[in-house]
Amino acid sequence: MRQLQLDIEPQLDARISDFSGPGWGPVIDAVRQLHAGLMNRFYIYGGAGTGKSHLLSAICDSYLEVGKSAIKVSLLELLDAPIEAITSLENYDLVALDDIEAISGVPHWQKAVFHLINNNNEDGGQLVFSSRFAPIELKLELPDLQSRLTQAVSVKVPSGQSYADRHALLHSVLERRGVHFDPQITEYLLLHGPHQTSTLLQSVEQLEKLLKGEKTKLSHATLRQIYALIDEYRQ
Repeated sequence: MRQLQLDIEPQLDARISDFSGPGWGPVIDAVRQLHAGLMNRFYIYGGAGTGKSHLLSAICDSYLEVGKSAIKVSLLELLDAPIEAITSLENYDLVALDDIEAISGVPHWQKAVFHLINNNNEDGGQLVFSSRFAPIELKLELPDLQSRLTQAVSVKVPSGQSYADRHALLHSVLERRGVHFDPQITEYLLLHGPHQTSTLLQSVEQLEKLLKGEKTKLSHATLRQIYALIDEYRQ
C-alpha cells in the first residue's frame, strides 16, 4: 500500500511536567516505564475533557525531546481518510492514537489498527491509546484487536474533581509558561472555574491572552470581567 500524507491535528501546548497532581501519579509512573522501554502498549481512559489529548501531546513531546520520532493522531479525524493512510505511522518510534473508540462499528479500520499494532511491535515501536472507555468496555467487532488493547497497560486519568490535582496542574503550567496571575484570579479559577483538565487549560490560555502585559493592580471592573470569563468555562 502506498503511504499517504496524514492531516495531523495540531500539537496542544502540554508537557509531562504539567501533570503533577497526586491523582496523576500512576499515569506519570506508567509514562516513565514507557520511556524506559518496559512496556510497548499503554492505554489511558477517562471521561470527555479529562486531559487525555493533552497528555498524548505531552508524551509525544517528551519523546521528541530525547531525539525519538513520535506522532499523535485522532482516529476520529482519520476515519474519513483512505485506509492506506495508517501505513504512514509504521516508521515512528511512538504512535499516539487518540479516540480509539471512534473505530467501533468500523471493521476495516479495526483491522488497520490491528495490523499497525503487529507491525509496530515487530519493529520495536511503541503505541499509546486513549479513549473514553476502559479496554474491556470497547465494543469492537474484531476480537483480536479487543484482545491486544485489553493486554495493554491501562490507567484511568483523574476526573479533575480533586482540588489538589487542579492546584498542582495550574501552578505547573503557569510556572512553565512564565506567567503570573493575581492570587485572586488563581483562587477564583481553582474554586469556581472548570474542573475538567482540558477546559481548565483552555481557560488559562484565554486568561493569559487577556492579561498579557498587565502590570498594575487590577481594578474591580477588570476582576469582574475575568470572573465572568471563568464562569463561562464552568458552564
